Amino acid sequence: MNDTSEYEYAKSKFIEAYQNREVWVEEFPRWTANIKLTTHEPATTMMIGSLTEEKDDVGLWDRYAGHGTGCTLGIDAFWLTEAAGVAVRRVSYDTDYLKDFVNSGLSMLQSAFEDNPDNRHELEELASMLVFDLYAFKDPRFRSEREVRISRLTVTDDTMPFGLRDVGGHKSDGTHVPALPIQQRQSQHGPIRFLELPLENDSLGFAIKSVCFGPSINPDSEASIKELVSEYSGIELSNSDIPLR
Repeated sequence: MNDTSEYEYAKSKFIEAYQNREVWVEEFPRWTANIKLTTHEPATTMMIGSLTEEKDDVGLWDRYAGHGTGCTLGIDAFWLTEAAGVAVRRVSYDTDYLKDFVNSGLSMLQSAFEDNPDNRHELEELASMLVFDLYAFKDPRFRSEREVRISRLTVTDDTMPFGLRDVGGHKSDGTHVPALPIQQRQSQHGPIRFLELPLENDSLGFAIKSVCFGPSINPDSEASIKELVSEYSGIELSNSDIPLR
């Protein structure tokens, strides 16, 4: 995640809701949640891909697609879950929902602790899930983006290239998906580590299901993209008619 301020927002709201919690939670479940919140960042890095539910939005074309000179790719979320093993989360911009989420999570930890107070491993796993889902919350001023995040948690490992190790993902039924190599590329913000997710396999076919051409796309660029797309069947093509100038 290259913009840590986004997580800091969700984290601050988590702490605020935790301090003003509306449910009763014993000390040990609270301590477990606190430990996971404060210690996971040095040990793990969340690898995130930011997608959107908006196919044809003026602001998104302008900010992320070369002022409308690019195109959008429609990707099958189920495909990414089953073939790439990523978690898929619709981002929430609702601060009240975040507060309810924290209270529900604390209630879950309390119930697990009451059911089996000696199973600390289970409690730690549940606390980790609670903390990691904070990556699906964002400042409400970004709500127009209608972001959908795909994510994979990686482990800090100085013996591996670029200092991270992907432990793999899981399909929707819990089946393990093999790990992928951590890579690094240069961006306008400096070096960025990334995972290259698969987009094609024999059983599920191709992940990309549609292409929408931007309102200001160069005709030659559009033609070259159409030539590439023609190699695959079942991809829907469309053009934005937004009068973006």
